[in-house]
Amino acid sequence: MQLLKKRGLLIFWIFLLLDCFFIYTKDESHRIFTKPLLIPILCFYIFLNARKNHYHNTKTLVFLALVFAWLGDILLMQSTRIFFLLGMLAFALTHIFLSITYYRIHKLKLAKCQEAFLATIVVSFICVAVYQFVKSELGSLKIPVIAYMVVISVMAILSANLLGSGLRKTSAINYFIPGAALFIFSDAVLISQMFVFNEIDFLPVIVMLSYGYAISLIGEGFSKLLKG
Repeated sequence: MQLLKKRGLLIFWIFLLLDCFFIYTKDESHRIFTKPLLIPILCFYIFLNARKNHYHNTKTLVFLALVFAWLGDILLMQSTRIFFLLGMLAFALTHIFLSITYYRIHKLKLAKCQEAFLATIVVSFICVAVYQFVKSELGSLKIPVIAYMVVISVMAILSANLLGSGLRKTSAINYFIPGAALFIFSDAVLISQMFVFNEIDFLPVIVMLSYGYAISLIGEGFSKLLKG
């Protein structure tokens, strides 16, 4: 446990890079060991470093966000549309719990929301551009994809809103905003790879690497926040 407490992020990155290697070599038999371990390693790292008997509600929300990210990881290991939908739902719940957490840390105030307003413009532009690019290939998945885009956009906007918090501004700049941006990038590449560029072999590696970096940044941000 001490190893996970002190070197959890390093261990996470070792398994992430191994998982990317197995993706590139199409070695699915070994991915059943690497990918499902990523979120549990991150969980141990966060909660072993968390201050005891403090931040109970935040710990619960972060734990739930990570549990649904873990379920999403498992579900998206399958390539059928139903598992894609279920995986998308799981990650949507991850973003919902992250959004609640960010809002609890620093509430959105209309009189002081310049950062959130700018993030709304940027994220909306990205989501519209991605949707326009893939919409002709989505078929019956158009509405679920739009709903997911709305949810991840809210998460990103609320992470940007943390810039208005004096105490959490540094964490927002170093961890939460880059994590949200990488999450959006990863999902944009994923949906493009699934519906448009499905014959380009290295795109799944980019998806996994950017997602892993995103979740590790968010995890590191929460590990520092929960230390107090």
